[in-house]
Amino acid sequence: MHSSRPIASLIMALASMTLGAQTFILQPTQAATVTESHTVALANGSNLAIKNTNGHIKVQTWDRAEVAFTGQFKPSSKDEQVKVVFESSPKGLEIRGEYPKNQSGWGSYRGAVCEMELKVPRNVLAHIDTVNGRITLTGLEAKADCRTVNGAIEAEGLSQGLTAETVNGAIALRQVRGAIHASTTNGAISAKELDGMGQGVDLSTVNGALNVTMAKLEGSLMATTVNGQISVDTKGAEQVTATKHQVEATFPGRKQTIHLSTVNGGLVMK
Repeated sequence: MHSSRPIASLIMALASMTLGAQTFILQPTQAATVTESHTVALANGSNLAIKNTNGHIKVQTWDRAEVAFTGQFKPSSKDEQVKVVFESSPKGLEIRGEYPKNQSGWGSYRGAVCEMELKVPRNVLAHIDTVNGRITLTGLEAKADCRTVNGAIEAEGLSQGLTAETVNGAIALRQVRGAIHASTTNGAISAKELDGMGQGVDLSTVNGALNVTMAKLEGSLMATTVNGQISVDTKGAEQVTATKHQVEATFPGRKQTIHLSTVNGGLVMK
């Protein structure tokens, strides 16, 4: 059963007297799968922090000075629902899912879930965290920082850099520019049309393959694998040193470091 009617939610708007902060709470009252929405004003260039525990976070951009949030709420096996808190301040906006304290019960207990989808201004500084869920980012024009534990990370069309970290999940990047740091422990990394723009690229995994194409290859490259084959296209390099599991090369253009590494997996760079 799905519902988006306002009557389906407990909605409380609270104004704080300090620093002009404002808090808004969105929480369904019914023990059913419910879809709820809320919109908050947010200027370009502001900080945006999104925090969740159980559920994916999907972020897309638009040309409005506001954040549009849509959450699909799924109750726990004890009919508990996630409470989503919107906290605005002069520093920006924080959106966080607050979960029932006794989620980690034994037996057949199933925790509450909130799947979050957001439309945000293009130039917000995004900090995104979840635990059990994937993170998807599209079109951000300011640096983004995202972390999850059990879930994949996907990013496309970012123009000012990215930090992406997960433990159990793959990472997929496409058309990302600026300083790029991406790491996972158990998962592959696929990266297409990257450009470090002189700020560097660092991609690493432990158990997974690396498959990388660069939109612009400049600077010092170090590519390594321990248990896996390595294939690196060094066409245009000024200097190349290659062994069975490592390739070092220097490419003309802007100075930067490109570091690619895996332990258990193959590495291909074109």
